[in-house]
Amino acid sequence: MGPIRMVVAAPPPFPGAAAQGAPAEAMVRFLASSGAPVGRRRRVAVAPAPHLEAPAPGAGSPLARVSGQPMIAFMTRLPAGATRFRLELPGHLPLEAGIRETASPRPRRPRRIHRLGSPSPRFLLAAMAERFDSETAFLAAARTLLAAIEAAEPFRSLPGRIAVDALFWPSDPARGLFGPLSQHPGTDLLYGDRPLTRAFLDRAYRRAPRRPDCAIVVMNLDRRGGAGGDRHFPIAWTTTTSGPHEAWTDIALHEIGHALGLADEYDSDNPDPPPRPAAGLEPNVTDKADPRLAPWAAVATTTSPVPTAPADGGAHLPAGTIGTFEGARYRRLGLYRPQHRCRMRSSPDPFCAICAAIIRDRLA
Repeated sequence: MGPIRMVVAAPPPFPGAAAQGAPAEAMVRFLASSGAPVGRRRRVAVAPAPHLEAPAPGAGSPLARVSGQPMIAFMTRLPAGATRFRLELPGHLPLEAGIRETASPRPRRPRRIHRLGSPSPRFLLAAMAERFDSETAFLAAARTLLAAIEAAEPFRSLPGRIAVDALFWPSDPARGLFGPLSQHPGTDLLYGDRPLTRAFLDRAYRRAPRRPDCAIVVMNLDRRGGAGGDRHFPIAWTTTTSGPHEAWTDIALHEIGHALGLADEYDSDNPDPPPRPAAGLEPNVTDKADPRLAPWAAVATTTSPVPTAPADGGAHLPAGTIGTFEGARYRRLGLYRPQHRCRMRSSPDPFCAICAAIIRDRLA
């Protein structure tokens, strides 16, 4: 047998241990069914925890960019007789798991790719089935997703521009296909094995004439949760359960905004925000406090005060006010967005007038 890929979430730290980042390496010991060690111990790398978007916690609440769970993934050849392994991570509780339960499946093409919507769209979203054993149930979820997109402005005014490729891989509703789930305490952040998911997506479109503009993993779970993508892994995640203030389809609409060139408009406690793009800031954020100097100056409805609203302010202004609202692109101070509320800040909200105009221009 050739090498196989194993993946597990990093175990919790020892009770009472001081908080610290996960070590860069762990030790793995393979075990026989009797519990006796087999083969040699192996040193494996620990991937740093990614910073990802979590679904909005309440009505009008900004999205949050929080730290996910460190994952340990490694390629290895199994020693003869190995059925389990024990993972030792400095400062953390030991973890023991079965090889069969943690081995990653080999990427393969989906059983079917169903094109929903326009046969020749300007924008293509791939919906990837996770924890669905019924193709009919997954297709119903994919159609719900497309209907929500087509009902939201500005897409409602742009018929025929959007399509969804529904990629169906059957999987166990209890275990899934795309690795163990990771989460963040106190948030709705929920996602699986991101490198494995990208490998499955690449396999699905290996010979296709066109790749999707973005992708979302649709998880068949009865709890609210999901995660945004990022520039390294442009695949988002959502469960098919809505929250009290957010439909499960809202994550997809927010991610489509990213794929069309829009920046996040929320600020964040993330101590290490992503750097500015080399080509400059996205068209829906600015570092100019004066609305007359913003990219949307031509349609600003107010030019004073400067900025239109300081950080955490602006709720008292009329809903259609366009100016400079402080707090955008993961920074509370020094960056500005066009309006107080927008889907790029809080996913249940509609796109603001500026973001909607940018989308219309790019899909026209």
